[in-house]
Amino acid sequence: MTSFAASMQALCFLLTLATVGWSFARQHQKGRLPPGPKPIPLIGNLFQLPHHDIAKAYASWKTLYGDIIYMRVFARDFIILNSAKMALDLLDEQGANYSNRPHLVFAGDMVGRGESVLFHQYGERLKKHRKLLRNGLNTRRIPEYWAMIESESWRLLAALLIKPKDFFAHFRRHSGAITLRLAYGYKVKSYLETDYFVALAEKLAYITTEASEPGRWLVDSFPFLQYMPTWLPGTYFQTWAKHARIQSEEFTNAPYEYAKSAVTSSSGATSYTAEVLEYLESKKSSHMDALDERFIMWNSASIYAGGTDTTVALIEAFFLYMTVHPDVQAKAQAELDEVVGIGRLPTMEDEARLPYIQALIKELHRFNPIVPLIPHSPQEDGYYDGYFIPKKSWIMANSWAIMHDPQLFQHPERFWPGRYLPEEGNCIIDPRDFSYGFGRRRCPGLAFANAVIFITVSYTLSTFTIQPEGTDIPPLAFTSGHVSHPEKFSCNIQPRSATIAELINELVSQD
Repeated sequence: MTSFAASMQALCFLLTLATVGWSFARQHQKGRLPPGPKPIPLIGNLFQLPHHDIAKAYASWKTLYGDIIYMRVFARDFIILNSAKMALDLLDEQGANYSNRPHLVFAGDMVGRGESVLFHQYGERLKKHRKLLRNGLNTRRIPEYWAMIESESWRLLAALLIKPKDFFAHFRRHSGAITLRLAYGYKVKSYLETDYFVALAEKLAYITTEASEPGRWLVDSFPFLQYMPTWLPGTYFQTWAKHARIQSEEFTNAPYEYAKSAVTSSSGATSYTAEVLEYLESKKSSHMDALDERFIMWNSASIYAGGTDTTVALIEAFFLYMTVHPDVQAKAQAELDEVVGIGRLPTMEDEARLPYIQALIKELHRFNPIVPLIPHSPQEDGYYDGYFIPKKSWIMANSWAIMHDPQLFQHPERFWPGRYLPEEGNCIIDPRDFSYGFGRRRCPGLAFANAVIFITVSYTLSTFTIQPEGTDIPPLAFTSGHVSHPEKFSCNIQPRSATIAELINELVSQD
């Protein structure tokens, strides 16, 4: 190692000590922090961070520290909220202060996700994003999208009929196809082969999970590290971020250019992007400038990014639960047969007459929340229940702990859709009140997502039976990323009757 490199490393070490020391002294000047595991000097609770079943591990800490838990990793503060009351008190009732996201130097600045709606800092630009999304995806607009959701779901059934073993790939293409048609007017050609835009979404989901993992990237605690020369040891993250940023930009730009060209060529393709372009153009006397156009690109990409991986995770979990719980599947199918019949598929108009299907979907959201830890960040120092909440800290609403709170959900360890029915559990709490986020960061596309999930679940149960492959029952095991998927599993997907194939092929031929 050269003397210059050694000097640079020594300087980094001294700056690290100074940053951690300043942060620690500041906290103790302001008030009493929430309880939590005892930190190690300088590095804090780095070695106590769980790496598997993370949200579940934090929930188990309730017995030691209570519903609000504090940790520190270097100079970053983390506060875990393990109860619904605390999450609602802070993130809903005090939303004016708690609607920011943690500033992620790595994911936001270096990888380039900071302009996305998911990671965007709270302010006027984010409010504008959310207003446009609410206008396009509110409950009143959803009937306009029913036909598109149904036609793409027919194609999913056809793919499951032809290649049932490839169900994981089919789910990704189905979810991607729906969000692509909604956001950009682009139609995926086939569910049986790789699509360029769907593959982009898969890459982005991986990048987002890796780049936003709490405590993983040292540069998030010490931002000056992003300016270190790349030849220094330990700066490989800069190369990773550079390549990830290129893919992130491609994800944002490529489908937008497709939608824009469809508008200018008068091809007749309609989409959310086309609507926004026309709306903003009508508000200006001249053509849009580059800033406006970039805003629209990121706004449209939020549908594509936010609605793809989360829906895939939920449908994967649905197939897993049906494999493990044949009694639940049989009860849901019996309701569909009685209410809808066997000569057609359900429609959105049938939803109100299918209480068990509605209960099943609620339980899908509860049993393993899609986003188990939902991050917020206060813009200013605050206090809650006598504890000091430092500004810019990570406030993690533990939706897994909330969904498994026995005071809210009886027998939380049991997958039991009947808990929401008056004749069984009589639970009046809807898990979707928590699974779609909190306060001013609540998912603006939840009504659309609910429609997609209802159609997918009811179509699948109307046409197929999902069973274990052989005698092996897959474990209820899930990943620990930003979006929680089931671990890979196998199942046997069989048509419920000989006429199912005819019905599916007839529907697909109409599309």
